[in-house]
Amino acid sequence: MELTKLVVLGVVIAVLGTSLIVYTYLRLNPHGAVSFREEFRRLVAAVKERKGEGYAVTDAEYYLLSAMYCYKSGDRERALAMLEKACNALEEAELLPEIPEKGWHPVESNVHISRPPTVWDFVPLGAVLVKTEKGYLAYPRGDRKWKLSCFIIIAVGVTEDSRLFAYQGRLPLTPEEGPFKPRFYIDGEWIIPDMVFAGPLYYDEGRKYGLPTVYQYDLSGRYLQYLSYDEKHRVWIHVIKEVGGDPVIELRMKAEGSPMWLSPWDGSLLIHGVYPRTKDIDLWGGFWDIGRMSATVRLKGRALKVKGFMVFDRASHRVLYGEKRPGMGSPVAFSCMVIWQENLTIMVAHSENPSPLDPGASFQHQLRVNIRELNLSLYTTDFELWDNGGLQPSEFRITGRLPNGYINITGKVVMFWPERWVVGKGTWWNASTYFSWGRAFTKWTGVVVVGDTVIPVDAWGAGEYTRCGSACPSACTISDPSCSCWGRWGSTNPYNMTGG
Repeated sequence: MELTKLVVLGVVIAVLGTSLIVYTYLRLNPHGAVSFREEFRRLVAAVKERKGEGYAVTDAEYYLLSAMYCYKSGDRERALAMLEKACNALEEAELLPEIPEKGWHPVESNVHISRPPTVWDFVPLGAVLVKTEKGYLAYPRGDRKWKLSCFIIIAVGVTEDSRLFAYQGRLPLTPEEGPFKPRFYIDGEWIIPDMVFAGPLYYDEGRKYGLPTVYQYDLSGRYLQYLSYDEKHRVWIHVIKEVGGDPVIELRMKAEGSPMWLSPWDGSLLIHGVYPRTKDIDLWGGFWDIGRMSATVRLKGRALKVKGFMVFDRASHRVLYGEKRPGMGSPVAFSCMVIWQENLTIMVAHSENPSPLDPGASFQHQLRVNIRELNLSLYTTDFELWDNGGLQPSEFRITGRLPNGYINITGKVVMFWPERWVVGKGTWWNASTYFSWGRAFTKWTGVVVVGDTVIPVDAWGAGEYTRCGSACPSACTISDPSCSCWGRWGSTNPYNMTGG
């Protein structure tokens, strides 16, 4: 190494510490004898150390994951360029802002809240999230309890020629929370394009897209996805497009009725479930917004027009006792579902506690019904939810009392995601217990009665579930480990890029 380079390296080490040795070396010698994988591993170690010191490094993580993605795709030149960008991002890393702790605590219900979400509810800066100088969102420095922030889109509808369509989308906040591949259900099969989103999630208040918007790029750099909110008209707009090219999906949803509130970011959070691997409780807050949607989808040389409904799940999860860490598992045992037909929306959040842990508050149990033609929104905690058992139930039933009425509906699963739910074995309270995670799309029938109005139910539903029990079905065979926002990929080591 030349004398001038040694001097530079010595100054950097003296001023900034040994955590910068690795990527300073790479910056001085990016095309040397050290292999790509060795350089990658060294940078990963530096990123982890800087993160532990409270620095904003999500952009560096993105460049590292992009480097590995490109390396595995055979594009070594771009892979090395991404390593260089990771070096730059680490050198420029800022300390994350701190914010006052809000005293987050469990409550038994927030279903009584009925107001529409604001832009601040969408991106709660100063409560859950901070915005870095580079424009992306992060958790505040010093708070290690936030585990997962969901910007999830679920859409179900029919094409112009009456074929069933479904879409599962998500905008990940950080790689550790699970890199994600969007998926489309068309012609009886799930289509998963070759695009992987992993954060960072940038936030623009309206200058870039005309509306408050979160956006991000996939690991290849070829695709952009964003989600905008028009608070005045309560419209959500979601797009995935090629950079400089055509959209893959353009989706627009006009929200209707009252949302399902989990928490208005005021300190109160619902109990979502108990972690199977760690003796701790998952709390969550935020809202679900639901309404009719229209979409254009361009895949495999076709352009499809779709109409139906969309759910936007904007939630953030937090551990109650300790700190977040890998391998905690999906909280069990919850049922979160939305049921929709013209003029009627039903939303359910229900969890049970299979463990001996007592958090001092009941797990979530709330239901809301919006009846558009009556301009009416009703809520209750006086209801029961059944299913036909096992770690992957295929039939559900809901009965309950409403103000001046009741609900009695049955749902049968039309399709699962994944086909066999993800199953794990061994909980902290019982080594023989199995637990599962999955989604289900259902067809619901029954009746909702309010006063003299009888509303027949013939509706589509979409839900996410975890279960806990002693009997295990055949193992999940899905090859894509990003199947869950609790995904095995993000919760262990995203840098392995398994399945990427």
